[in-house]
Amino acid sequence: MGFAIILDLCRNICLHGRVIDARSGEPVAKVKINVAGSPQSATTDEHGTFAFQNLSPGELTFSVTTVGYGLVKKTITVKAGENTEIVIALNQEAATLTDQVTITTEPFAVTETNAASEKTLNKTELGELSKVLIGDPLRAVQALPGVTANDDLRSEFAVRGADYRRTGVYLDGVLMDNFLHLAQGNGAERVTFSVINTDTLREVSLLSAAFPAKYGDSTAAVLNLGTREGNRLKPAFRFTTGLQLGTSGVADGPLGDKRGSWLVAARSSLLDYVSRLVDRVADGDSNSDTGNVDFNDVQGKSVYDLSTKHQVGVFAFFSLLNFDEASNQATNPNAVFKARSRNLLAHAFWNYTPSDRFFAQTKVFGTRTNLRNTNQSDIAISDEPRTQFGVRGDINFLARPAHRIESGLYVRSIDASRISNLFTSPQPGQPQMPQRLESFNRQAIEQGYYLQDTFTNVRRRFSVTGGARLEHYGLTGETKLAPRAALVQNLGDHWTIRAGFGMHYQFPDFGFLFGQLGNPNLRAERATHYNASVERSFGDRFRVLAEVYDREERDLLFSLSEPRFENDRITLARFPFRNSLRGHARGIELMFQRRSANRLSGWVSYSYAQTRLQDEQSGLNFSSDFDQRHTVNAYGSYRLTETFNLSGQWRYGSGFPLPGFFRSQDSDLFLASERNLLRLPTYSRVDVRGNKAFLFERWKLTLSFELLNVTNHKNLRAPLIDGLNLTTGRVSYRFGDVMPVLPALGISIEF
Repeated sequence: MGFAIILDLCRNICLHGRVIDARSGEPVAKVKINVAGSPQSATTDEHGTFAFQNLSPGELTFSVTTVGYGLVKKTITVKAGENTEIVIALNQEAATLTDQVTITTEPFAVTETNAASEKTLNKTELGELSKVLIGDPLRAVQALPGVTANDDLRSEFAVRGADYRRTGVYLDGVLMDNFLHLAQGNGAERVTFSVINTDTLREVSLLSAAFPAKYGDSTAAVLNLGTREGNRLKPAFRFTTGLQLGTSGVADGPLGDKRGSWLVAARSSLLDYVSRLVDRVADGDSNSDTGNVDFNDVQGKSVYDLSTKHQVGVFAFFSLLNFDEASNQATNPNAVFKARSRNLLAHAFWNYTPSDRFFAQTKVFGTRTNLRNTNQSDIAISDEPRTQFGVRGDINFLARPAHRIESGLYVRSIDASRISNLFTSPQPGQPQMPQRLESFNRQAIEQGYYLQDTFTNVRRRFSVTGGARLEHYGLTGETKLAPRAALVQNLGDHWTIRAGFGMHYQFPDFGFLFGQLGNPNLRAERATHYNASVERSFGDRFRVLAEVYDREERDLLFSLSEPRFENDRITLARFPFRNSLRGHARGIELMFQRRSANRLSGWVSYSYAQTRLQDEQSGLNFSSDFDQRHTVNAYGSYRLTETFNLSGQWRYGSGFPLPGFFRSQDSDLFLASERNLLRLPTYSRVDVRGNKAFLFERWKLTLSFELLNVTNHKNLRAPLIDGLNLTTGRVSYRFGDVMPVLPALGISIEF
């Protein structure tokens, strides 16, 4: 109907058309279209349509954009006496130019076949939730249903009561051993954020339960991050600076005759803003000076189509972080004076697509990480280099119209070493003499092979997936077979039922086997997932999702090494790690979500969870360290005009347990005989963000303003233990504030 009205208005040379979202095909309203060299401009209506009248014939260049989307420049030739109709596809911000439109019939479609539980972040959500302040995709994940994270200075998160260690983080299919910049100082001075630049990602997916057989060596969840390719039209550039923290830039463009593309991105910090956050946490004094944090990283990706069947590509990133402590810690030989973090990843891949029914990818990869802390004498307090090399192969084959076969392998060699020292205060004139706490240098081969078949009955509107993963770990000599299954049943046009089952194993890492409390007899941890959900859609863009889960856990690693009351006396005994924990994680998640290119987009989710564990050696029964009974995660975004967008999030948690054997008496803390009796106070944080775009003939400028923790809620992290009275059991402790009200301002330029 919109086109018919436009045609009636055209009397001379008229250009009319539509603007759509390049991924979903949804018409995009409130898009500004400027004509180069002309005062004429237009804005799309609610149907995504626009029109120009009385244009001069010839070649015309249009600049097309709206806040939250990339800038598109399109050149067309109009002739006298004809009316021209065009369709323009907009990609979400930082995924700039395209001539292709990939229509997704369902805005909440998952990325994995028959995924039992999957939540995704698109480019807009990822950009708005990752923050101007740091630009961290892991912090964006913290807003998803089922995710809890109550320490604002750390990117790590928990999923359904399981800590971050038990979530496998995959970058383009490569399992990352260390995905974090780490500023590890003294006491509370620990700041973490991801090593990857948000602008280089195309999508993020969290698999919370019964994840497919292609993923292994993790027992709680899988976080899948995929990097984007550069555009194949013409070079494009995007420069962003966060006035409080750092600067980043992205450039991409075509290769040769547009049969390939390249992309380069880099970030650099402004040294001191994270340091002031650390100071506030460590000392409660924003004027103190405990040190500086400086990070830099660079990433690049290139792909090339050798033919219609063969494509090759390479991807690499390098990141480094430096933390320099202030001189007020210099008298303590065990105080960290300098911390250095290095991360390197490189992989090359070959895609083979002989037909639309067969796809194969082969990937070779290598990673290198190193964390090194030294004291003022430049002697290592800890040094942890780690290297892995491997190959991954995946095949996706539509054997028959009803059967999709997926199979592959993942083989890697891991080499890890660690030294850690404890220094005694030397006599004047004598050198520092370290006492070696940890020292190992080990190598292991890990292998994983998977096969699954998905049967789809179109008439009865259901799909069922069955498969298994076979894994072998050379360090412990174990071989594990893990079956997986999933079912999706559509009832009518609006109801969907999903169910999933999976057995998952995670092998003990080197530190658990050979570290300070290591035990070389450890075995793999095991978790069995049961997951079911019901989804009801309303219209094209809104859904309600209810999900229940049960994760039965066995052989979890645990070291009973905390001070405690035992047999009516204080004990400081420390035991090596053992496969002694068993228990369960059970809960329900409710989510109301609207995902659209227009008006309001976002979600509200509520989670109730209970995670209980039992130590089979001591008989201890306690809540897990990340057991949070009530969690609310909410996010919303609204494009008010073609140049202004407002978004915000609220994260609420009823509080994690205070890890350890503690009880409260008259506002004091004492040792107890039971673990995790106390809980931290309620966590609540509200963040708001506004984006204001300024559109010019050939470029676009966007101002972003954030206000974090708008309500100035006093959130607390786990307390630091300063001392222990061995007679009374009284514990000296102090809390650190996590984050006060904090403003941030960013500027982005696209051209």
